[in-house]
Amino acid sequence: MAITMQEIAEKLNLSIATVSRALSGKDDSVSDDTRKMILETAEKYGYKRRKRTIRNIAFFIDRTVFQCSSQFYAGIIAGVEEELIKRKYVFQFNSIEENMKNYRDVGINIENIVGAIFAGRVSEELVLSFRSMGVPVVLIDFNIPTEEIDSVLIDDVDGIVKAFDYLYNLGHRRIGYVSLDGNEESVYNRLTGYRRALEMHNLPLDENLIERCLGLIYEGFEAMDRMMERNREFPTAVIAYNDIIAIGAIDSIKQKGLKVPQDISVVGFDDIGIAREVVPPLTTLHVPKRAMGIIAVQHLSRLIEGKKELVKKVLVPARLKVRKSTAAVGEAVQRKERV
Repeated sequence: MAITMQEIAEKLNLSIATVSRALSGKDDSVSDDTRKMILETAEKYGYKRRKRTIRNIAFFIDRTVFQCSSQFYAGIIAGVEEELIKRKYVFQFNSIEENMKNYRDVGINIENIVGAIFAGRVSEELVLSFRSMGVPVVLIDFNIPTEEIDSVLIDDVDGIVKAFDYLYNLGHRRIGYVSLDGNEESVYNRLTGYRRALEMHNLPLDENLIERCLGLIYEGFEAMDRMMERNREFPTAVIAYNDIIAIGAIDSIKQKGLKVPQDISVVGFDDIGIAREVVPPLTTLHVPKRAMGIIAVQHLSRLIEGKKELVKKVLVPARLKVRKSTAAVGEAVQRKERV
């Protein structure tokens, strides 16, 4: 059986991109010695050039993340697929496990793809294994700070500051925050936005008004329960890391016999479809999800075409979408009844 380009790269400890350039004979960026070594190996093991008609783009997302946030990522995927079709690429969707750390783990023939997009939370090792094989890579909604990789990110800090400013201007001063419990950069940035907003408005940081949870509705419910349990004076408003957590917080507030927004205002983040359907409809930060997918493909296409540009970290702004879960603060502050 004839050797493949991938096997040549592995034998010589080179990237597929280097092997491909040498075998094409059209790129003078490969040194003469390296080109000679590649050509000799190809001839020795019977490499046969195939007609290059492959235009497959592999899209990867962690299976658990996708299941928890499918409405959010569905918008991104729609944008990715739309732009790939426009540019005549083939879209390959892959949901993967968190422990997959090498391109071999995902069961994909790396020779059959010309680029890869990674969305959400995947292992850094997996991303770098693709890049080490010469595959152009773009990241969506996450970043590897130590690596120069094109990324499309949400301006999380600015989004939370916008939400806080809006509530402050409605008269709220006791504003809580329910964060996602995780190590993602967005978790850190949104919490940073909350703390920065407190400083901007000369309000004290009260750790009792910060709660953390995982990303399901019932966990948002329980996090809001905990915040209300340990505060004699309830917050008059709460900002949640995302819409799912915000919906859980609304349910918790209602279970206490309180009203949203008359007693406590609630703001989410992402503007997923269900945000418009809950009662009351959720004030949230709209993220242009489809646009993020389109931008990622545009960047990837330039990399595939070999256009040498500076690495870009695109920050996409979130826009406040006001609905009926927020209102001006009431004159009376709700207090827990103590037996």
